[in-house]
Amino acid sequence: MNTHFLHEILNPKSIAIYGANNKGTSLASIQLMNIIISGFEGKIYPIHLKLETVMGYKAYKSITEVPETPDLVIIVLPPNIVNQIFRECGEKGVKRIILISGGFREMVGDRANTFTEEISEIAKKYGIRFIGPNCLGIYNSWIYPENDKKAMNTSIWENLERNKFSIASQSGTLSSHIFFDPENLDLGLGKSISVGNEANIDIVDCLEYYKDDENTEVIGLYIEELKRGKKFLELAKEITSQKPIIAIYVGGSKAGNRALQSHTGSMAGNAKIYDAVFKETGIIKTDYVQEFLDLAMILTRGIYPKGNRIGIITNSGGPGAMVANNAEKNGLVVPEFSESLQEQLKEVLPPIASFKNPVDCAFDTNLPYFYINLPEILMKSGEIDVLIQYGVVGFQDVMDNYLKYDKISPYADFQKQDYEKTEELVHKLIQPTLKNSKRFSIPIFYVNPQNFSTFWSKKLRENGAMLFKLWDRPISCIAKICEYVDYRRKHT
Repeated sequence: MNTHFLHEILNPKSIAIYGANNKGTSLASIQLMNIIISGFEGKIYPIHLKLETVMGYKAYKSITEVPETPDLVIIVLPPNIVNQIFRECGEKGVKRIILISGGFREMVGDRANTFTEEISEIAKKYGIRFIGPNCLGIYNSWIYPENDKKAMNTSIWENLERNKFSIASQSGTLSSHIFFDPENLDLGLGKSISVGNEANIDIVDCLEYYKDDENTEVIGLYIEELKRGKKFLELAKEITSQKPIIAIYVGGSKAGNRALQSHTGSMAGNAKIYDAVFKETGIIKTDYVQEFLDLAMILTRGIYPKGNRIGIITNSGGPGAMVANNAEKNGLVVPEFSESLQEQLKEVLPPIASFKNPVDCAFDTNLPYFYINLPEILMKSGEIDVLIQYGVVGFQDVMDNYLKYDKISPYADFQKQDYEKTEELVHKLIQPTLKNSKRFSIPIFYVNPQNFSTFWSKKLRENGAMLFKLWDRPISCIAKICEYVDYRRKHT
């Protein structure tokens, strides 16, 4: 994909940026600072009429003064002067631009203008391909393949783990702001392209690039409208037979369509049409950002269940019943276990436990059988395809909290847990089951109602556990992924 024009935008060796200053109050300044702190190794040329330096870099009064033709130009300026900047860039030989500025196609009524048409004509004349306007730019954690601590970043204000999940979005927010709390999100990011109004580069261009990008295994889309519907259909069908696509479509309602018109000037279509398009092409549709991220997390781990039979282990009856009910409502199967499997479970479960599926252990602190023995028995049985385990609570965290109270600590016949021992315990409880999960090809989803910032939760996640706070989230994702697996099986 080194020959694709998006590869050049995502992997520049030199950047010129309009609109940045030293005050940090402009969007361009924030984007320049993002480029700096993300570890960009190339040359940076701020362009400013008055300043001699911007963020420590020598500033130039115009693109004509820059000592080379930069690979990429970023523009954050009022829309009425952008056409002049485009023309100057064209004469300089610039071929790639990211236009952040708003005030183009999204302007309606007495604020309408022809700025989009003007810059499009200039771009055509000089052979310029540009992203935007009204966007947040790009993120590429693979710009330096040998160093996963550096990225090309104009849009995300956090340091993210590198992954093979890539986004193309008509919303800058969805392409960047959803990653504001990466410590509580077990999902990295490969590439992200905020296409904005799509005056030149659109979602289809991004799909063409991601289709053959070896560092993209899962694709996420945020769609307000499709300008090239036929091409999108053809391309999506081709991609989903090899790589999953997750999509959010936001049009369809009166309020949503009205908001889109003022956001990017998009003319949204009937939601039922988009639903049909997604179903025909095997795209995994969701209406929720949290589910969008959950699906990406699961799929980037290469989890494609062999079937739709769900096994449930819980230490509380209510969540077990809700998981089972929600699973069947979503088209999954919660099989009653065979008599032989039930007899096997009876041997290890306490007398008050339930063993037909869900397996309700009630409250029991025998951690090895809860974390290791029961999952292994179900995985080996051949009667399930996916396992949900509710109640992986860190009792050490709970007990330590009790010891903070003066009315309890003098009388408690237990001590504060040593964190090193707790960490070792988590490793001993989780690793055997994760190995069995790979051995039997049965994915396991853990549910812990505790905060993700607790020590126990952190250690579960560090040991590779797919952890959720609530039980309904993984069930909905599993159902959609099972549908996708079935689609791919039929179309590969």
